[in-house]
Amino acid sequence: MRNLLKRVKMNKFNLISMPTIDLDPEEADRFLDYMVDESVMKDYARIIRMGKPEKRIRALGFGNGRFLYPATAFDETKYKKQWAHNTITLSTKKVRGCIAVYDDDLEDNLEGNAFADHLMRIVAGKIANELEEAFYIGDTHSLNGFGADDIRSLWDGWRYQIVYGQTSGQAYYNDVSGGSKVLNACECESGTDCPSGVDDPDAWFELPGKIMEQHTSAPYGWECKYHKMIKAMPSKYKVRNGLANMKFLNSDLVTQDYLEALSERGTALGDAVFTGKVTPQYGRVGILDVPLMPTNLGSPLDTEDGLLGEGDYTDVLLTPRGNLIIGLQRDIKIESQRVAADEATYVYYSMRADLAIENINAVVFLRCLEHAC
Repeated sequence: MRNLLKRVKMNKFNLISMPTIDLDPEEADRFLDYMVDESVMKDYARIIRMGKPEKRIRALGFGNGRFLYPATAFDETKYKKQWAHNTITLSTKKVRGCIAVYDDDLEDNLEGNAFADHLMRIVAGKIANELEEAFYIGDTHSLNGFGADDIRSLWDGWRYQIVYGQTSGQAYYNDVSGGSKVLNACECESGTDCPSGVDDPDAWFELPGKIMEQHTSAPYGWECKYHKMIKAMPSKYKVRNGLANMKFLNSDLVTQDYLEALSERGTALGDAVFTGKVTPQYGRVGILDVPLMPTNLGSPLDTEDGLLGEGDYTDVLLTPRGNLIIGLQRDIKIESQRVAADEATYVYYSMRADLAIENINAVVFLRCLEHAC
């Protein structure tokens, strides 16, 4: 998004502004905006440039069975003749937007030429935030009730792909590497209100709730959900420097809960992390704050998806850098049109993009996590 400022020259006939800004002459010659580029996941993802609307990424694996046999038992029935394969197809969708530049706003000349740059930054931040939200929480199945005029209805976001990529037969399961690992941080009473998968003890926690909880009886140990997420990541992705290439992606509220729990333990590490002397991490895995990760999700006990706006839960995502994919057929295209009758210049935006997860088996996902407000 920062490239927008470099690609567009600002003047009266080619400028980014906001619709109808009313500022009294007595007001200061500078104004403050509160638009912040909160998008973080896009920088953690891998960008794939696409020359046409579709691009296929094929995964090839050995499949089941062994390759080597004792010589005395080896015959033509042991030949490797079939390989496991899986195809990810990126298929771009187009998004558009338009804002107006009114001559009166320019002639007021607030902040001089810096006014144009200021407005450009507002728009760039807004675009980045809306795209990242759609890439994460979007679904094409009307689960969250996104309307046809909402870009979140264009894509099955990373979250949807993870939830529906756990087991064979689901839409985003990878036949070569396997499925995602989903853990549940909410309370579940076995045999009553637990969704499918409750028989897997690794999918649930002894102490549900926040990212780090303490036992109420001796020896008063702690259960950190980051720890179980690392254990749930397949070992083959952790060899050599695998963990160093991973991050926990979560809301800053989750990070703050973790820091608070560390400080309560009264250890030197807890003090160092809480005071900012050490970058937050668990073990060898760093923690990346993602402000746009929703904190108002429902519980999978109600619906498997944990719908937006249905509760007070949030997520944590553990995956290697570059495993999340953004396919771009067209970067943001900007065109202007002068409309004399309105004494304005209309500026149009468009871009074409899609998203995917390269290896969903290298994803551990924690949902229905509580957080402090």
